[in-house]
Amino acid sequence: FQRYDQYGTMGCGIQSSIELLRLCFLSFTVVPLKVIGTVSCIVGFYLACRLAQLLPKQSRDVLVPFLGKFYTRSCLACIGFIKIAWVHLPRADWDKPRGEARAAGIVSNHCSWIDILIHMSRYFPSFVARGGTEKLALIGPISQNMDCIYVEREGRSAGAKRMEASASASRQSSSLRPMLLFPEGTTTNGDFLLPFKTGAFLAGAPVQPVILKYGKGRVSPAWESISAPRHIFLTFANPFHSVIAYELPVYVPTAEERKDPTLYAHNVREYMVR
Repeated sequence: FQRYDQYGTMGCGIQSSIELLRLCFLSFTVVPLKVIGTVSCIVGFYLACRLAQLLPKQSRDVLVPFLGKFYTRSCLACIGFIKIAWVHLPRADWDKPRGEARAAGIVSNHCSWIDILIHMSRYFPSFVARGGTEKLALIGPISQNMDCIYVEREGRSAGAKRMEASASASRQSSSLRPMLLFPEGTTTNGDFLLPFKTGAFLAGAPVQPVILKYGKGRVSPAWESISAPRHIFLTFANPFHSVIAYELPVYVPTAEERKDPTLYAHNVREYMVR
C-alpha cells in the first residue's frame, strides 16, 4: 500500500517551491480544462443513455455499449490517459489448454478509481454496485444501462447468479456482457497481487484475467493511502498518464476448481502472478 511517487504517503510529501508553483499554475490552467472535459463526457453519455431508452431494446443493446466505450475513452483522454496499450499475452508453454470458452467475468487487479473507466473503454462490462447507486444523478441511469447489479452487502447472491447467467448465455452465443470483478477486495499500489476473495469464483465460470500496470510518473494513479479529493486533484494536475493492460488467455476452470471456489481463486491468482 506504500506510495512511491513524488508526493509520498497520503500525497502530503514535502515539495519544493518550484513544484508548488507548478501545481498552482496547473490548478488554474490544466485542471479546469480537464474537469470541463471529464464532466462533459459524463453528461454526454448520460444524455445518450436517456435518449437510447426511446429505441427498441435490440438497437439499444448495440448502441449503448458503443457510445459507452467512446465516452469513457474520451473521458480518460481528458484525464490525461492519451496512451492506453492493450497487450494480449499468448498462452504460455506450461499452460495446458482446457478448451475454448467465452469469459463470463473479467478478473482484474485493482489499483485505482480509474480502473473501471479503463475496463469500460474496452469491454463496457457489468459490475456489482452498492444499493442506491441507481438513484444517483447522472451515474444512476448510466449504471442501469450497464446492467449493473445492486446489492446492499457483498455476498454470493446477485453477483454469482449473474456470473452463472452470463456463462450460460455465453454458451448460447448471447451478447450478455461479462461482469467486472476485483477479487482483491481493495486497491493496492499495483506492485503486488493480494490473495483473492472467493466471491468472483463461486459461479465456477470461465474468467478473463487482466493485469493493469500504470506508468511511473510524477504522480501514481494508484489510489491506496491517499484521500479521494487530493488524489483526483494531483491526477488532474499532471498533464499525462499511461497504462498497459495485459490480457491473459481466458481461464477455464477444471471440474475440481468449479467445486472448490477457494482453489479456483488461488489458481487464477497464481496464473496472473506468473
